[in-house]
Amino acid sequence: MFTEWESNRVWYIDKSYRVCGLTHIQRMVVIKLENDELMVISPIELSTQCQLELSQLGAVKFVVSPTPTYHHHLSDWWLAYSKAYFFATHSLIEKRTDLNFDGVLSHQTPKEWQGQLLQTSIGGDESPNKMLFCDPLSRTLFITDNLVALQPHLPTGQKITTLIQGGRNQLTLPYRVRRKFKNKAMLRASVQEVMTWPFDRLISSNGLLIEKDAKDAFYQAFWWAFQ
Repeated sequence: MFTEWESNRVWYIDKSYRVCGLTHIQRMVVIKLENDELMVISPIELSTQCQLELSQLGAVKFVVSPTPTYHHHLSDWWLAYSKAYFFATHSLIEKRTDLNFDGVLSHQTPKEWQGQLLQTSIGGDESPNKMLFCDPLSRTLFITDNLVALQPHLPTGQKITTLIQGGRNQLTLPYRVRRKFKNKAMLRASVQEVMTWPFDRLISSNGLLIEKDAKDAFYQAFWWAFQ
């Protein structure tokens, strides 16, 4: 069920869902931190099999929702892992007032995983709604649904949506999202920060995978901001 990305460190699992009749992928990532504590990023539907496999990996300590897009199964996770700490973006916390969150994701890495993961967002917003993480041990950048690309394993529906958003084979920031960045200086600064991080692989919550030269691919998605 889980695919191991980095031995005894990072796993992921894909779950399909439909939007306007088109099939897309949501990817959940699991990172094993110190003391066998697990961080779950972008939680999918919580099945019995999923819980069993998680219990074999470690103890679920953090459930992280780095984008407001994927939140539909949070209630089940909140009930099943009542001792875990739940973190989300400010916009999602405002949307899901039925849940009690333990922390707001921001440009500052929470003390709970400081020294283990790096964290920020793109663009410098005061209340960012799409976060990025970097795991130096696996040299992996974890992004949400910020970027799009045509990759062979993606379902046809997601490929169609990617084309509509202006995406092709390379990582791309959709045109409609580009227009939201009014302060290019802040955008460039945040991209440059990420470029200093130690990664050469990439995993995204919307199903993208890059197994080498991910830093170059990430920069190419924002080349226009440096013109």
